[in-house]
Amino acid sequence: MSKIAVIGSSGYIGSYLTQSLKNKHKILSHSRNKINGRIYNKNIFKKITGDIKNYKTIKKIINQKPNVIIYTISLNHIDSEENISKSIENNFLPLVNLVKEIIKKNMKVKIIYLSTMQVYGREYTKKIINEDYQKNIQNIYALTHSMCEDLLSSYSHILDFHCLRISNVYGMPTLKKINCWWLVINDFCRNAVMNNKIIINSDGSALRDFIHLSTIYEVVSALIKKKESLPFINVCSGKTFSIKQIAFKIANNSFFKGKVDVIIKKKSKKNKKKFYYNTSNLKKLSVNSSSKFDTKITQFLECLTKN
Repeated sequence: MSKIAVIGSSGYIGSYLTQSLKNKHKILSHSRNKINGRIYNKNIFKKITGDIKNYKTIKKIINQKPNVIIYTISLNHIDSEENISKSIENNFLPLVNLVKEIIKKNMKVKIIYLSTMQVYGREYTKKIINEDYQKNIQNIYALTHSMCEDLLSSYSHILDFHCLRISNVYGMPTLKKINCWWLVINDFCRNAVMNNKIIINSDGSALRDFIHLSTIYEVVSALIKKKESLPFINVCSGKTFSIKQIAFKIANNSFFKGKVDVIIKKKSKKNKKKFYYNTSNLKKLSVNSSSKFDTKITQFLECLTKN
């Protein structure tokens, strides 16, 4: 069994990965504070608590000699935009300290870093966006993730790493306290179940690529097993939909017996130019990220009615 450190196990993606990986690997679960829950903590190899900005916490993780480190920590997009200094302090500097400690100890460890598609910007000059597409940083959230990517790249001669550029994620949170309901599909699904309506506060024309949490798990699981030279990977479906299309897909899901209204607050503007994220690196990992959208939505809706 590989020893896997999940840094940020109390977060939306980190908690999902911790639970999905724990029965196949020895999981070192890191979180700032203690995570309560008998089921969540069952079969966790070791729990490490502490602020990742504290060097002592980093040393606790490193001293466990993990084979793989999955780095999921970052302020979310909304919080990152509030203060650039705070964002750098939380999103970037802890990774700097972690890398320094890995190099100092001459550790042979694989780093899987969770980045974002936002490093590409939104105004694309090409229809197909692959991993060598030039970055176009347009916000603080993307900036700090790009800085982390550049940090790892600068040590590519001595570090084994993968940067996962993740598109828009959806799915049921593992821990109830996690605030993930500002995410587009999560918001739409919960409102459809609770209020029989979906509200779009824009004109709904913006185009997005969406993936379920399980796709991230499949990619991470494949990278743990395989030795692939893939420093950057688009983790996406390879399909784009407008926000309005997604809303109607959810409203028309077979889960609902009655009508779910879709309310669009603003008048429609000119349609956006279509683009697609390239998924060739996912195929090298034997990950099919484009299938079963309707099934995943149905399962999500069923979970919402039970919780």
